[in-house]
Amino acid sequence: MIQKLLKGRGFPIRPHVVFILLICGLISRPVPTHAQTQPQNPLSGKNVLILHSHEANAPVFIGTDKGLLTTLESGGVLGINQFFESLDLRRNPGSEYRRLLPEEMRVLYSHRKLDMIITMYPEALEFVLKDCRDIFPHVPILGMYLPQGFEFPKADRRIIGHSARLDAVGTLEIALKLVPRAKRVYVVSGTHEVDRMIENQARGEFKKWEGRLEFRYLSGMPFEDVLVALSTAPPDTIVLLLVFTRDIAGRSYTSPNLTQQLSQVSAAPIFGLLDVALESGMVGGSLINFERIGAKAGELVLDIFRGTRSMENIPGFLDVPPVPMFDWRQLRRWNLRESALPKGSIVLNREFTFWNLKYYIIGVLAFVIAQSFLIAGLLVQKRRKRSAEESLQQKTEEPDQFFNLSLELLCIANTDGYFMRLNPAWERSLGYSREELAHVTRVAMMGELTTSLAHEINQPLTAILSNAEAAQRFLSQASPDISEVRQILEDIIRDDRRANDVVRKVRALVKKEKLRDEPLDLNEVILVVVDLIRADSLLQGLSIATDLSPGLAAIHGDGIQLQQVILNLILNGAAAMRNSPSGQRKIIVRTAMLDSRTVKVFVTDFGTGIDEHHIDRLFEAFYTTKPEGLGMGLSISQTIIKAHGGSMEAWNNREGGGTFAFTLPAHQGDSP
Repeated sequence: MIQKLLKGRGFPIRPHVVFILLICGLISRPVPTHAQTQPQNPLSGKNVLILHSHEANAPVFIGTDKGLLTTLESGGVLGINQFFESLDLRRNPGSEYRRLLPEEMRVLYSHRKLDMIITMYPEALEFVLKDCRDIFPHVPILGMYLPQGFEFPKADRRIIGHSARLDAVGTLEIALKLVPRAKRVYVVSGTHEVDRMIENQARGEFKKWEGRLEFRYLSGMPFEDVLVALSTAPPDTIVLLLVFTRDIAGRSYTSPNLTQQLSQVSAAPIFGLLDVALESGMVGGSLINFERIGAKAGELVLDIFRGTRSMENIPGFLDVPPVPMFDWRQLRRWNLRESALPKGSIVLNREFTFWNLKYYIIGVLAFVIAQSFLIAGLLVQKRRKRSAEESLQQKTEEPDQFFNLSLELLCIANTDGYFMRLNPAWERSLGYSREELAHVTRVAMMGELTTSLAHEINQPLTAILSNAEAAQRFLSQASPDISEVRQILEDIIRDDRRANDVVRKVRALVKKEKLRDEPLDLNEVILVVVDLIRADSLLQGLSIATDLSPGLAAIHGDGIQLQQVILNLILNGAAAMRNSPSGQRKIIVRTAMLDSRTVKVFVTDFGTGIDEHHIDRLFEAFYTTKPEGLGMGLSISQTIIKAHGGSMEAWNNREGGGTFAFTLPAHQGDSP
């Protein structure tokens, strides 16, 4: 009957319509009693009509339908209760076809209770509201893919809108990050009403780049000319594909086929707005994902059916933001850095290779190799240690037995010639015990030290004499400066104590007392010495400057001995400048950190310098260039520095004069 009705009115019978009618006939039959009494879920009886305004095989509808079907079925809406209809208005624009469509809807759905109508594109929404208002009078509508700013006509039902958010700005920003040297943008779009609306919107959004980029819009060209323009695009070009449904010649296109043709000839990477073109030669961009939009629409319908969200509490528009998506093959084709993609990007068609696991493989291999070397090294070290211990024990026992049993007079001495150990033959020959011989050795050492005692004590005594003479001059003045005299007397007392300390050190060595070993501030030690000879330097016209590092680490040692070293170096410098003009008689004492474990002191003068032929003999005992010198000052100084774990050196300066320097190990404990 329906077939005769439609044939009589000139309506073309489509196979899927007949199929749907047959399904409806099956549904109208009574349902078995056990199915009525035991419903599987509360949404099994819900019916949803999905209306496409154009042909059903359009990519936008295929993706959206897939998301809708999957989501609704998983939520409990049976697939048999989801009705997908294509109005096919673009291919059938005639008025007679448009007049017969409502009758078809009436035949198919007037006897069926619909709970939701989902329309796609504004033509489908207008068809339901105008042509089918008496067929579906109060059914709520979800109108999808409506233009921005679409105004709903007045209706006595709830209508929820949706506009696809085309992110042309986001796509261009991503493209510029991937192609930072781009100077031109070729914008490809069609001449359909929707195409032009999207292009006009993009023109306004792209104004902020007009000073930096050159935009060329190709919408006014035939499609063949667009292909030519893309094939001759300069290397610094980006192609931005908006929406292209129809060209200037009136020919229609689908996004996948269109993109494939553009990609085959384009000399520049293509970025776009729709995910359906992603695997057809487009790099990607901030894309509309039709399947995701369909899934979100399905979730909204399920919330309404379940009562989770009432129609009054649902917002007027369904908002589904675009997603950054890219084709890995196109990234490789155009040599674009994947690291420049936005965070959370979806990359399709990625080829999995072992190179993707390179860091894991390298890490495992490095660990295995390192562990193997470590184990081998430990085994070798253990073997060497055992062999060395056995050899050392054997070699130690043999000389020790020979040393103790030999009838010859044998001794062990240090590099300075002092006896460290004597064998029993000495005791038998001399009649002295080992302890008594050791004491004799120390007395011999004192005998050598007393050779330089006059030199060491003469320095503080000279300072005392200089200070006393200075005080005498000040007191002979008409109005003596009492404060200056008081300070000179304090210096005399300090010099006297220092001379006493030298004598006490010698006596302590004789009495077996140990020298002090305490944390010291080397800067403070230097300042004490400089202050000690202040009056003497003023009388001789000598200027002593200090350049002390504020962050100098503490050291460990005997302060008196180190003062003796610094004082000796300063006095040597002063002697070297004895015949120099008064303006050049200057000594600079500087401290610095060579590294975190080493402190260094520099004493620089501007005198006659060091004889290059004898510079290697400076630290020998009894070597001197001064007629009144004993040649022990630098030798003793070097001995003191070595005893503190340091070293001493000297060199000539390029600008004249010489520099003496010594290093000391930094104290690793707390600062003094």
